[in-house]
Parts: sequence; C-alpha cells; structure tokens
Amino acid sequence: MSATSSPTPAAPAAPSATAAPAAVAPDAVPLTAAQTEFLAAQSAAPGYAGHNVGQYVELAGPVDTEALRDAVAAALDEAPWLRFRLTRGDDGPRQSPVRSPGRPRRPALLDTSGAADPVAAALGLVRGQLACPPRLDLLTDPPAPGDVPDLAGSVLVTVGPGHHLLVQFFHQLAVDGHGLALLNHRIAELYTAAVRGRPAGPSPFAPVTALVEAESAYAASAERRSDLAAWTRRLAGAALPAPLRGRSAPPADTALRRTVLLDAADTAAVEAAARSAGVTWGEAVLAATAAHTTARTGAAEALLAVYAAARTAPGTLRVPAAAVNILPVRIAAGPADTFRDLLARAAAETAFLRRHQRVRGTEVARAVWPAHAGTRVPGPLVNLRPFETELDFAGVPGRVVSLASGPVDDLAVSASRSPEGLLRLDLDANPALYEPAELESEAAGFAALLAGLARRPRTPVGRVAAVRPGADGPAPSDAAPSDAARPVPVPAGDHEAGPLTLLPAAHRLREAPGPAEGAHEHVLLEVPAGLRTAPLRRALTTLARRHPALRLALHRAHGVWSQEVLAAAEAPAVTDATALRRYPVAGLAPGARDLLVTAAARAAGDALDPATASVFRAAWFDAGPAQPGRLLLTAHTLSVDDVSWQLLLTELPSLYGWFAGSGAAPDALGRAGGLTAWASGLATLAQSPARVRELPYWTELADGPAARAWPAAEGGHRTVTRFEVPAGPPGPHPVDVALLAALARTAAGRPRLHDGARLPVELELPRPGTAPRTAGRLSTVHGVRLPLDPDGTEPVRRLLAAVPDAGRGQEQLRHLNPQTSALPAGTPGRGVAYRRRAALHAPDSAPGWGPAPDGAWAALGALRGDPPLTGPVELTATVAAGPAGGHRVSVHWRWSSALFDASEAAGLAEAATALAARFAAPAG
Repeated sequence: MSATSSPTPAAPAAPSATAAPAAVAPDAVPLTAAQTEFLAAQSAAPGYAGHNVGQYVELAGPVDTEALRDAVAAALDEAPWLRFRLTRGDDGPRQSPVRSPGRPRRPALLDTSGAADPVAAALGLVRGQLACPPRLDLLTDPPAPGDVPDLAGSVLVTVGPGHHLLVQFFHQLAVDGHGLALLNHRIAELYTAAVRGRPAGPSPFAPVTALVEAESAYAASAERRSDLAAWTRRLAGAALPAPLRGRSAPPADTALRRTVLLDAADTAAVEAAARSAGVTWGEAVLAATAAHTTARTGAAEALLAVYAAARTAPGTLRVPAAAVNILPVRIAAGPADTFRDLLARAAAETAFLRRHQRVRGTEVARAVWPAHAGTRVPGPLVNLRPFETELDFAGVPGRVVSLASGPVDDLAVSASRSPEGLLRLDLDANPALYEPAELESEAAGFAALLAGLARRPRTPVGRVAAVRPGADGPAPSDAAPSDAARPVPVPAGDHEAGPLTLLPAAHRLREAPGPAEGAHEHVLLEVPAGLRTAPLRRALTTLARRHPALRLALHRAHGVWSQEVLAAAEAPAVTDATALRRYPVAGLAPGARDLLVTAAARAAGDALDPATASVFRAAWFDAGPAQPGRLLLTAHTLSVDDVSWQLLLTELPSLYGWFAGSGAAPDALGRAGGLTAWASGLATLAQSPARVRELPYWTELADGPAARAWPAAEGGHRTVTRFEVPAGPPGPHPVDVALLAALARTAAGRPRLHDGARLPVELELPRPGTAPRTAGRLSTVHGVRLPLDPDGTEPVRRLLAAVPDAGRGQEQLRHLNPQTSALPAGTPGRGVAYRRRAALHAPDSAPGWGPAPDGAWAALGALRGDPPLTGPVELTATVAAGPAGGHRVSVHWRWSSALFDASEAAGLAEAATALAARFAAPAG
C-alpha cells in the first residue's frame, strides 16, 4: 500500500458508463479534492481497474476468526463514509454515507489450504478481484437505497493451520494509505480488546467532514494562492521529463512488481550516509531515484512525482478517507555530482514540498505545463511509506503486504522498512513498457546503485559502479514490508569510530588465562508482554549506535593487541539482523523455558567474535500478549561492566517506546559516548606527575614475599551467601571493609588461602564517578595485602584508605606509561580475587522492565564459561540498596576445587559471611 498514497477497493461487476449523480441527500457533503480527481479519472475511463488497490495482513499464529471478522465490521461501522452514494449538489458531486444496520460488513471466509500453494492461490483470487473495475453507475443510481457497492471490502483466507490472510480491497475514491493505516490499527485494537475481554476504547476516527471543511477553507484562502505561486516559481523553466523507456503507453489495469530487500550491511550504509548528511533514509531513496532517472534519460535534472499526505490541518490525520496528493520534486543530478550533493538537494526539495503540500499537484501541473495532457504530475512516481507494517493482533503479529498501489504509467519506486529494520524497495512498472525480466534487472540495478552511492557518498555519481546482484549486491526478495522508521530521537555516540587506546581491562584480559573470545557476560531482564520485534530491534541497534563499546573490535597480531570502534554502518550489533533472536515460549512449561534460555545463552556467547566487533547480542523469549517475557542480553567482557548494564536497562525502555510509537522522544537520555576520549585521557593521566609519585607505593606492594603459585583449577565449587551492611562513614566502601576483614580473619591458620605472611587480594571495583556515561569495562583493579587475623575492621579500613586514588593508578602505571611498564603485578600471585558490583535494578519510569526474578537466573547457572581459577577463591559482592541507606549484599563464591572440597568451600563461605555480618553490625 502506498505510504502516502491511497489504498484499494475493488467493486465487483462489469464496467459501465458514468451516470449522472442523483439528487443531493440531506447528509451529503462534498468530495475531498483527492476524491474529485479519482472520480474524474475513473469517469473518463469507466472500464479501467487501475484505481483498485489492495493489500493483505498476514497473521501467523492462532486467530479467533469470528472475533476478527467482528472487528473488521466494527471498524468499518465506525467509518460509515467509507461506503457512500454519489449525489449531485450545486457545487458538484457529493457523498452520502450509506448505513446498513442489518448487514454487518464482516469479511467473507475463504480456505485455500488444500491448494498446492495456498498463499499463491489466495493471491491469485485477489488479483482477479483487483482487475474488476468499479460500477460507478451503482454509486449514483443503486437498485435499492442500501444496495450501493462497497468500495472497502475484505476476505479472511485460511492458508494453513494457524495461518491466515486478511485481504483488503479498496478503491482510491474511498481511502488512501494513511487512512487505511488508521483503519487497520483500529481493527487490531478492536480484535485485541475482544480476545482479551476488555473495552477497546472510543473510536479514534474523525469524520470526513474534517477533511472537507479544511480543504474548503484552504481553497478559498490566500495561503493556497501563495502556495501555487511558490510552486510556479520553484518549477520555472522545468521541462516535461522524457519517458524512461523512450516511449509512453497508457497505464494497464494491473502493474508488474518486483521487490528488493536490501541486506543489513547495505541498509546500514544507506542509513549512515543519510544520517551523516542530516537527512532521512527516505530522502536518500529520493536522491538515488534522481540519479537513476538522469542516468537513464541523459537529462541534467530529474522531475519526480512524489506522494504527499496533504493532512496538515488540525484533525485531518484522524480521518480514514482519501486526501493523498502527488507533487513534483525537481533535483539536478549530473555525473559530477556526489551523493552528498544529491542528499542536500533532496532534503531541500522535500522540505519545500512539506511546506506547500496542500495545493493540488494537478493544479500545479496545469500552471507549470499547460500543454501537459496527463492527469497527474509528470515523472516517475516515488512513494516513501512511513506506515507501521507490523500490527499486533492480541500477540499475533500482523505483517502488512501491499499488492497494488494505483495506476503506473511508467515506473514507480516505493520504499519502506521491514519489521527486521531492512530497507525494502518495491518497483512497479507498466507491463506495456516492461517485460518481467526487464523490471527485475531495473529493480536490482536501482538497489545496487542506492547501496553503491551510500557506500561512496563523496564520489562523483558517474564513477560509482553499482554492484550487481550475485556479486555482493542486494538480492531480489519477496519478503514482507516494514514498520514506520521513526528517527533516532537523541544524540548518539555513533560519531565515535577509529582506534581506541587499550583500556586497563583489555590489558587484564590479555594477561588472563583462557581465550579472550570466550569472555562474556549475560543479564536476564523481564520485559512487558506483547513487545514487537521491529521496535525492539531498532531500540537495540540504537543502543549500539549510542555506545561505542558495543561496536568494539579487538585485533591481535604477533602477540600485540589493538582495539578500534567500528562505525555504526559496519558494526554487527547495528547491521546484523540475527543480533536479536526471538524465541516463542508461550505455553512452554517452566523447565522447558529454562532449557531454552540456557541454550540461547550458550548460542549467544558462542556467536560473539571480538575480532569482528560482534560483541553484543540479544535473545527475546516472547511469552505472548498476556505474560511478561524475558530478554537475555549478552556482551563481551570488554564491552560492559555493572554500570554499563544499568545504563542499557535504563535507556532500552525509552527507546523501545519511541520506536513502537507509544512513548515520547526520550530526550532525557542525553548524549552517550566519550569512550575514546576517556581512554586517551587515561594514557595521559598515567604519565602525569601525580601518578608517577604513586610509584613507590605500588613498587613496595609488589616487593612482598616470593609469589606463590596456586594450582589452576577448572570450574570450582560455587555457593551464594547473603548479609546486610548498614550505611558507613566516608572512606572505603563498608561492604569492602566488612568482607575483606572477614576474609583476612578466616584465612588465618589456613595456609591454602594466604602467602605465609599476608592475604594477597586483587580488588576490582566499580568505575570512578568521573568516567563517561557510556558502556564499556571501565572498572579498575588493584592489589592489596591484608594483615592476617585482623582485630576487627579498623586495620583493613586504614589499609584501604591509604591506597592512593582508590587504586586507580596501579594499572595505569603498569600498562599505559611506557617508562613504568616493568612494574610487577600488584600482588604476589593472583591471590584472592574480589569484585564488588552494583546490583541491577528496574528503571524508575518503565513499568514492566527490570531484572528477571532471581529464580529465572538459574537457567544461566549451567553456563560455565569462566576462565580457570589461578588463586584459592573468587568472590563477587553484588550490592543493592538496603534500608536506611544501607546495603543488601549477595556474595557469589567460587572456590578452587584443587584446594578445597565442596563441603569445606561451603563452610568457609558461610563462616566468612557470618563474620562479615558481625563486623558490619552497629556497635552495641
């Protein structure tokens, strides 16, 4: 269906001569300007069927067919002017709504599931219906008052078990593409309400009089005269365009169609080129169409006929009726121009069109080209379709597929976004001018030209070689269409690309045992019921655009590591449609769901490849429209820390709401990014006098007893303990103080835990408050050597407080200052590994979004991707807010199976936790 064009009704029956309209009825109103034009065109060729347009909504899932038929009838009843009788008034033809209370407009039922190709059989019947011209004489002189032909019809076709097509027929007299989108949204809303047993809410429709009155006021206004004058000045000197094929032919009843679906990489390239020029993907398609047209005709400029909604007056956007307009866009496009040049011109022309879209294109054509004999603006048609093409029918997705969009006298280009976020191009052609093979070549060539221009936007158009299909170019496809492409609403971090100074976390990973590829983390979220794939995918890709660490590539050659941030147009988290996987889980038993989560998490981890910047993936477990789902996010360890996960969880609901059309622009998110500058700043700080003055402290720490080599152990004994810590005084974090003091006391008398003199501990602490608001592993690690058997917490508190700059300098001096790179590791051997992180919590203003319940995380417990233990124990203290400013702490322990058996490990963990709770308890 046309995006700004009109939809399709087909009225069965044979052609007939135009009849004079009947006398005016009491409730008759004038036709809209678009209806007047369509009526004139149909009256001039009563046997022509090209003004029938149609589409279908594909429903793959369980559907209550009777409820759906009732929803269609109810929606049509809420828009009675979609069925009307033509009458005659002093000011020309009028329309009188025809109501038939005893004859609900429910779609007929059809079953083609027994055919060899059920969908093809259904669509063959549809196309036969579209080839039938309407009976205008029955609109003016019906056999009986209620027997007016219905210009808005539908059929519900069963093509297989749980697979239906809601096929819709319209005539352009009845409704345009915008109006049909309104109607279908209401049908889905009514159906969903009925199935879920809740009220649907009042009708959103405004009556056709809102359009008629707005157009009448505009026609008599000085604004119309000013708009027309602006168009004549804009088009002064514009010649009538030459036909693309060198010859003309009347449009046929039906057009040929060829669809090309750009792949993820080409779609991303088009979006990136558009974004860098400050324009939309639609304007990129318009610019490419201009280049394609002038290349075919040899003209210096392209004159294109572009669809416009013509609904700028208040209330007119809520009217399911016909208002569509077609207006000229004039773009100079020579072989020396670059795509950037064409993008700027396309943006300027579409901005002009939007400001002056209410004056009718037919009036503009008469004023500019008096000798033009056509009924519309001349030139190839361009239709940029912003309509949502994935609807929600009580949890069953409804994918909207256009079948016919109106008359095509030469070539028409329509562009939209698929539910997967890919750019879809539909090329329609006049069969009198094009053979099917010629159209296929035309479509493939145009798509390749668009992708080639986008990849080389600063190269002269004449030098851009379009890649042909089969040679890394886009392949023709009959895939289904797209959702509305709302622009990314907030400043993004995708300007950051290029080399990245290795952060301390990358150096840590370089020195750690085990493969770097396998280092990753998961978080499991609970998400609202009834999410949709397309906006969720766009929200996730926008996160990757905003946060450079989600586009981070790791390169290794001859033992040397380097990193770079890929441009958004090249990053898998943006361009790879498989970075989000949907798993339907409605009706699965909890155990089966857990197994699926485990398998999906393992697959996501295996799919990560830091060498190609494939570092961020998602798996959505869709539990249907009534139950909350789960969203598993997986990222490489260099791309996230605990603050990163919280940032992503906070931003994701706002972005989803924006792309789903249910939320306001999330302006409060602000600018993300800053990773590159932060990394460079750390390298500078590592060589500052203040950092170098810390060198004696870290050297003394490293000069302890000879390093102890603990045996490496795979796996390990795992246990979880919990306790609470009240708010503490300024200084070292009270959780660190309590746990480390308890560990040091527990280690006394247990040589397997210490080096003979002290307890060596490596602490990984959350990123500093000065770090940028962006994803990435910005935590810091430093070493301490704790006294054994401390007398309470005070010795440990004093030791931690004495660490310079909270330990941030140790890694910087070791890794980022060439003069101090010989500094040994912070503790003799790895010792105890201690990590404190903030617990993930639900965002304040996003109901339904948050971390999954604790029990759900058990599905991830079977994953054991940790590197070997090279010390006696690792523990991670996850800290959540507690009462009165205190902290609730969950401690995840992993004990070396080479040093402890399971029972001993559990006993030590419980003992240390009990001691930490006692140390943390208020005195007295």
